[in-house]
Amino acid sequence: MKINDAYVYRIFLIKEFDIFKKTKKFDGNELDRVSGYIHMSRKTQLKETLNKYFKEDDVLIGEFKVDCLFISLRWEVSRNKDLFPHLYSKLKYSWLNKVYDKLNYDL
Repeated sequence: MKINDAYVYRIFLIKEFDIFKKTKKFDGNELDRVSGYIHMSRKTQLKETLNKYFKEDDVLIGEFKVDCLFISLRWEVSRNKDLFPHLYSKLKYSWLNKVYDKLNYDL
């Protein structure tokens, strides 16, 4: 299956995003490090991911151009047998295209 998404999304806890903004890099949280990659979502997967894992959390959603991540981005089967973007490298702040608030992400 060919993926034509122009953007992928990372859901950050506020404290994670603050560190990302300050250090200009993000090597993932504990789950990411255990998994061996940074968990990301497609636009169509955001709502379910937010409701399943971040319902009570204050988060920001980072939008990243697939073209910036292509070398280390893999599309792999995960939840609901759907293809999810997994990043096998650190995220760079310079790759960030836009930031959305959890309650106001009009994608």
